[in-house]
Amino acid sequence: MFNRLKDESVKFVVKSNALVEARYRLSLQESQVILWLLTQIRSNDEDFKSHRLEIADFAQFTQVEIGNRYSELRKITRKLMQRVMEIYDPKNQDLLQVSWLSSARYQYKRGCVILKFDPGLKPYLLQLKSHFTKINIVDTLKLKSIYAVRIFELLLQYSSIGLREISLNNLRAYCGILEKEYADYFDLKRYVIERAKIEINNKTEYEIDYIEIKESRKVVAIEWTINKRNLDKENQSHQIKSLHKEYRSDLALIESIVEYGYSKSHAKKFLKDYDEDVIKQALQAVDIQISKNQVKNPKAMLRTAITEQWKPDVYKPKRKST
Repeated sequence: MFNRLKDESVKFVVKSNALVEARYRLSLQESQVILWLLTQIRSNDEDFKSHRLEIADFAQFTQVEIGNRYSELRKITRKLMQRVMEIYDPKNQDLLQVSWLSSARYQYKRGCVILKFDPGLKPYLLQLKSHFTKINIVDTLKLKSIYAVRIFELLLQYSSIGLREISLNNLRAYCGILEKEYADYFDLKRYVIERAKIEINNKTEYEIDYIEIKESRKVVAIEWTINKRNLDKENQSHQIKSLHKEYRSDLALIESIVEYGYSKSHAKKFLKDYDEDVIKQALQAVDIQISKNQVKNPKAMLRTAITEQWKPDVYKPKRKST
């Protein structure tokens, strides 16, 4: 993939932070085309140039089979010219709406397509001296989820800090997730957040993790951590992570119990007297009962659920057999 770059030493691309945080929606194939075009930019470029991409290479890295009319490839570039992203400048309070490509010219006799960035992107990709994010294309190309690509970029922006909180609303906007897509948080967590975490951890030189930020028991934001791997300290890091994960898990359970009206000291006593799984299942069982409007005293019910070791499956509605 990308085996015919102009400069084989190209390993990183650079985007302004404003572009990293832009709101837009891309498919994985479209993202790969943009990434290729980014690799063609040189640090001393003062204006965008047209760049020639061999159609055979185009088809290879987008994994599209080419026919005589290149219809699938034309769909990708057409979409990139139609995709509108929004870039906000908080300093000047400006909002720019711009597309990725200004043109895509197919030269069938030469077996290539000539691509060029939209001129409106010039301040966000050329001659960047500060406020930019450096992205390792070797890592990025390994990712097969467009959400993993976007989250990876957003976290790289804060890699020197190692921590970034993103509200769910902003996360959806950054990833181009429509209002009706993954409307339930469980689906968003499963198909976007968890998948991104697994891919980034398994395929890049970075390791990420997250905790959920709640308001009134509703998840409203994600606090991410990102750290570059140090293979020499892998075992030590694993031990630290395990302890950290255990600590955070206990902290999350304490917060959940406190929401039912218990003090932190009382919540800690529950954790001391009962296994973590017992408390988790009791909380889930009570949540189900609350959703059915069958609870007059949630605090008392939670105590009973923990001491009697309730299982949530018992209280889930049974499906009628057909």
